[in-house]
Amino acid sequence: MSNAELTGRTASAVEAQRVFQTLAPDVVTVDLQLPDGNGITLAERLRATRPDLPVLVIGATAHRLLERALAAGVAAYVGRDAGVVEVAAAIRACLSGGGSYSAHTLNAALRHPRPVGLSRRERQVYDLLRAGHSPVEVAAELGVGESTVRTYVARVRAKTAGGGDLPQAG
Repeated sequence: MSNAELTGRTASAVEAQRVFQTLAPDVVTVDLQLPDGNGITLAERLRATRPDLPVLVIGATAHRLLERALAAGVAAYVGRDAGVVEVAAAIRACLSGGGSYSAHTLNAALRHPRPVGLSRRERQVYDLLRAGHSPVEVAAELGVGESTVRTYVARVRAKTAGGGDLPQAG
Protein backbone atom coordinates (compact mmCIF):
# COMPACT_ATOMS: atom_id res chain seq x y z
CA MET A 1 0.00 0.00 0.00
CA SER A 2 3.03 2.22 -0.18
CA ASN A 3 1.70 3.71 -3.41
CA ALA A 4 -1.79 4.41 -1.98
CA GLU A 5 -2.72 8.03 -1.52
CA LEU A 6 -5.59 9.68 0.32
CA THR A 7 -7.22 11.85 -2.31
CA GLY A 8 -10.27 13.17 -0.50
CA ARG A 9 -12.13 13.18 2.76
CA THR A 10 -15.65 14.25 3.69
CA ALA A 11 -18.03 14.07 6.63
CA SER A 12 -21.33 13.59 4.79
CA ALA A 13 -22.90 11.40 2.13
CA VAL A 14 -23.83 14.36 -0.07
CA GLU A 15 -20.30 15.76 0.01
CA ALA A 16 -18.85 12.27 -0.56
CA GLN A 17 -20.81 11.91 -3.79
CA ARG A 18 -19.50 15.25 -5.04
CA VAL A 19 -15.90 14.43 -4.11
CA PHE A 20 -16.27 10.97 -5.65
CA GLN A 21 -17.31 12.47 -9.00
CA THR A 22 -14.43 14.94 -8.91
CA LEU A 23 -11.63 12.60 -7.85
CA ALA A 24 -12.62 9.16 -9.27
CA PRO A 25 -10.84 7.15 -6.51
CA ASP A 26 -9.67 3.53 -6.81
CA VAL A 27 -11.32 2.57 -3.50
CA VAL A 28 -13.71 4.34 -1.14
CA THR A 29 -13.92 3.88 2.62
CA VAL A 30 -17.12 5.00 4.34
CA ASP A 31 -18.37 5.01 7.88
CA LEU A 32 -21.67 3.25 8.44
CA GLN A 33 -23.17 6.22 10.28
CA LEU A 34 -23.08 9.55 8.50
CA PRO A 35 -24.87 12.73 9.57
CA ASP A 36 -27.06 12.63 6.46
CA GLY A 37 -27.39 8.90 5.75
CA ASN A 38 -25.51 5.65 6.14
CA GLY A 39 -22.47 4.10 4.53
CA ILE A 40 -24.22 1.15 2.92
CA THR A 41 -26.73 3.38 1.15
CA LEU A 42 -23.86 5.62 0.04
CA ALA A 43 -22.00 2.56 -1.24
CA GLU A 44 -25.06 1.55 -3.27
CA ARG A 45 -25.25 5.02 -4.82
CA LEU A 46 -21.55 5.15 -5.66
CA ARG A 47 -21.59 1.64 -7.12
CA ALA A 48 -24.66 2.51 -9.22
CA THR A 49 -22.45 5.11 -10.91
CA ARG A 50 -19.39 2.84 -11.05
CA PRO A 51 -20.20 -0.87 -10.48
CA ASP A 52 -16.54 -1.93 -10.34
CA LEU A 53 -15.77 0.44 -7.45
CA PRO A 54 -14.54 -1.36 -4.32
CA VAL A 55 -16.13 0.12 -1.20
CA LEU A 56 -14.98 -0.56 2.36
CA VAL A 57 -17.54 0.09 5.11
CA ILE A 58 -16.48 0.63 8.71
CA GLY A 59 -19.25 0.10 11.24
CA ALA A 60 -20.98 -1.98 13.84
CA THR A 61 -20.63 -5.73 13.46
CA ALA A 62 -24.19 -7.00 13.22
CA HIS A 63 -25.64 -9.83 11.17
CA ARG A 64 -28.20 -7.64 9.38
CA LEU A 65 -25.58 -5.02 8.50
CA LEU A 66 -23.32 -7.61 6.92
CA GLU A 67 -26.29 -8.96 4.93
CA ARG A 68 -27.05 -5.46 3.65
CA ALA A 69 -23.39 -4.81 2.85
CA LEU A 70 -23.13 -8.02 0.84
CA ALA A 71 -26.36 -7.23 -1.01
CA ALA A 72 -25.03 -3.74 -1.82
CA GLY A 73 -21.85 -5.22 -3.31
CA VAL A 74 -19.58 -3.78 -0.63
CA ALA A 75 -16.11 -5.28 -1.15
CA ALA A 76 -15.01 -5.09 2.47
CA TYR A 77 -16.51 -4.52 5.89
CA VAL A 78 -14.57 -4.03 9.10
CA GLY A 79 -15.85 -3.48 12.59
CA ARG A 80 -15.60 -0.12 14.24
CA ASP A 81 -13.18 -1.68 16.72
CA ALA A 82 -10.79 -2.82 13.96
CA GLY A 83 -7.21 -1.74 14.27
CA VAL A 84 -5.07 -0.01 11.68
CA VAL A 85 -3.60 -3.34 10.51
CA GLU A 86 -7.05 -4.81 9.78
CA VAL A 87 -8.27 -1.67 7.99
CA ALA A 88 -5.06 -1.49 5.92
CA ALA A 89 -5.41 -5.17 4.99
CA ALA A 90 -8.99 -4.58 3.88
CA ILE A 91 -7.94 -1.60 1.74
CA ARG A 92 -5.13 -3.68 0.19
CA ALA A 93 -7.62 -6.46 -0.57
CA CYS A 94 -9.92 -3.93 -2.26
CA LEU A 95 -7.09 -2.45 -4.31
CA SER A 96 -6.00 -5.92 -5.47
CA GLY A 97 -9.50 -6.73 -6.71
CA GLY A 98 -10.55 -8.84 -3.73
CA GLY A 99 -12.68 -8.24 -0.69
CA SER A 100 -12.42 -8.57 3.05
CA TYR A 101 -14.95 -9.75 5.56
CA SER A 102 -12.61 -10.76 8.37
CA ALA A 103 -13.26 -13.69 10.67
CA HIS A 104 -13.34 -11.22 13.57
CA THR A 105 -16.08 -9.15 11.91
CA LEU A 106 -18.12 -12.20 10.92
CA ASN A 107 -17.81 -13.78 14.36
CA ALA A 108 -18.86 -10.57 16.08
CA ALA A 109 -21.92 -10.30 13.84
CA LEU A 110 -22.96 -13.89 14.45
CA ARG A 111 -22.75 -13.40 18.23
CA HIS A 112 -25.66 -10.92 18.00
CA PRO A 113 -28.68 -12.92 16.82
CA ARG A 114 -31.84 -11.16 15.75
CA PRO A 115 -34.59 -11.08 18.38
CA VAL A 116 -37.61 -13.36 18.02
CA GLY A 117 -41.26 -12.66 18.77
CA LEU A 118 -41.48 -9.38 16.86
CA SER A 119 -44.30 -8.48 14.48
CA ARG A 120 -43.46 -7.98 10.81
CA ARG A 121 -43.45 -4.18 11.21
CA GLU A 122 -41.42 -4.29 14.46
CA ARG A 123 -38.83 -6.43 12.67
CA GLN A 124 -38.72 -3.93 9.76
CA VAL A 125 -38.11 -1.03 12.16
CA TYR A 126 -35.52 -3.06 14.08
CA ASP A 127 -33.66 -4.09 10.92
CA LEU A 128 -33.64 -0.59 9.43
CA LEU A 129 -32.36 1.00 12.63
CA ARG A 130 -29.71 -1.69 13.02
CA ALA A 131 -28.68 -1.08 9.41
CA GLY A 132 -27.80 2.48 10.33
CA HIS A 133 -30.92 4.33 9.19
CA SER A 134 -32.07 7.24 11.31
CA PRO A 135 -35.63 7.26 12.69
CA VAL A 136 -36.51 9.89 10.08
CA GLU A 137 -35.24 7.59 7.30
CA VAL A 138 -37.12 4.62 8.80
CA ALA A 139 -40.33 6.65 8.88
CA ALA A 140 -39.89 7.69 5.23
CA GLU A 141 -38.97 4.15 4.13
CA LEU A 142 -42.04 2.64 5.79
CA GLY A 143 -44.42 5.51 5.01
CA VAL A 144 -45.23 6.24 8.65
CA GLY A 145 -44.63 9.14 11.02
CA GLU A 146 -41.65 9.50 13.31
CA SER A 147 -43.88 9.07 16.34
CA THR A 148 -45.03 5.73 14.93
CA VAL A 149 -41.39 4.65 14.60
CA ARG A 150 -40.83 5.63 18.25
CA THR A 151 -43.86 3.51 19.22
CA TYR A 152 -42.44 0.50 17.37
CA VAL A 153 -39.05 1.04 19.01
CA ALA A 154 -40.72 1.07 22.43
CA ARG A 155 -42.48 -2.20 21.59
CA VAL A 156 -39.24 -3.81 20.40
CA ARG A 157 -37.48 -2.69 23.58
CA ALA A 158 -40.30 -4.10 25.71
CA LYS A 159 -40.13 -7.46 23.90
CA THR A 160 -36.32 -7.72 23.92
CA ALA A 161 -35.34 -6.64 27.42
CA GLY A 162 -34.44 -3.10 26.47
CA GLY A 163 -33.73 -3.58 22.78
CA GLY A 164 -30.31 -5.12 23.28
CA ASP A 165 -28.20 -3.76 20.44
CA LEU A 166 -30.92 -1.49 19.01
CA PRO A 167 -29.64 2.07 18.52
CA GLN A 168 -31.46 4.93 20.21
CA ALA A 169 -34.37 6.14 18.09
CA GLY A 170 -35.09 9.51 19.57
